[in-house]
Amino acid sequence: MRRTNGVARVLLSAALVATMAGAVAPATATAAPRACVWTPATLPLPAGALTGAVDAADGSGGYAGTVSYGADSERGGHAVLWKNGKFTDYGNLAAPGYQNWVTVVGVSDTGTVAGMAYREADGLPSAIRSRNGGMERLPELPGADASRAEGINDRGDIVGAVETTVNGGPRWDPVIWPADKPGTVVKLTGLPDAEAVATGIDQDGTVLVSVDDGGRVPYLWKDGKARALPLPKGAFDVITRGIANGRVVGQVSYDAGDPSRSVLWDRDGRIVGRTDAPDWHEFGVWQLTTLGSTLRYASDRGLELTVSGDDGTIAGRSWKIPGGLDEPTVWSCR
Repeated sequence: MRRTNGVARVLLSAALVATMAGAVAPATATAAPRACVWTPATLPLPAGALTGAVDAADGSGGYAGTVSYGADSERGGHAVLWKNGKFTDYGNLAAPGYQNWVTVVGVSDTGTVAGMAYREADGLPSAIRSRNGGMERLPELPGADASRAEGINDRGDIVGAVETTVNGGPRWDPVIWPADKPGTVVKLTGLPDAEAVATGIDQDGTVLVSVDDGGRVPYLWKDGKARALPLPKGAFDVITRGIANGRVVGQVSYDAGDPSRSVLWDRDGRIVGRTDAPDWHEFGVWQLTTLGSTLRYASDRGLELTVSGDDGTIAGRSWKIPGGLDEPTVWSCR
């Protein structure tokens, strides 16, 4: 499973549920997940690495993320994969003009890691993927100034956006890098003529797109056809967080100063995120709108959750208190 599959790094204290075809309605009761005692296990770091974190899971025991050899080191930060007891170091983008660190946004079931590298001159991103043991740039649209990867499915299709200059200013357009046509990039058509970013892709090829048309509106795109998701009454802006098995996660802002809320569109699924007690560093695990369990800082250890895996695990990073460095960490329900 990818990072966007089943994860929302948002406050989930007041969620709603809606079907993709219908109007938004109050959440119905769902079966509570079984009670869990979440047991952490840190993943190994390679020799010389100082820190690490998990940013994505493939759902079958594989975890992708980054390790750092230090901000001032020549090695910098690398994209890595932990799976089946094996550690794979993909390094960073070995190309002139790029910083020696990368970020990871997703991983396919076959171990393809997607992410971004950053130019030395201006810090703008370039979308990258793992291939032949290293990281390579993904192709961009003509006249591109930058690109970004946002999600990947198990087929290896990667989605994101490419920035070009339009009417004298920057504009992001949503794209897909299809796995069956390596070396190509395709701009998504059939959407409103506005800045947009593809933020996730489901296993059947359905792409989640955030269109900024006077406020961010979520669209579903497939085979050149797009449709807007219905919004709750009074909503004007949605931060899309992910798509999985027909289910979309987003954070909605409302008119009249109402607090933002999280909204789920369709299908069951487990989500990790912050509870409504962030001052106590408390994280929750939800089945749709039902809070099943919580994790929080211990007196001697902090944590940050970033992803929920299809295999029942959750992952992110943890560190010793005081003064500990980040360690890639997986929690299992016992």
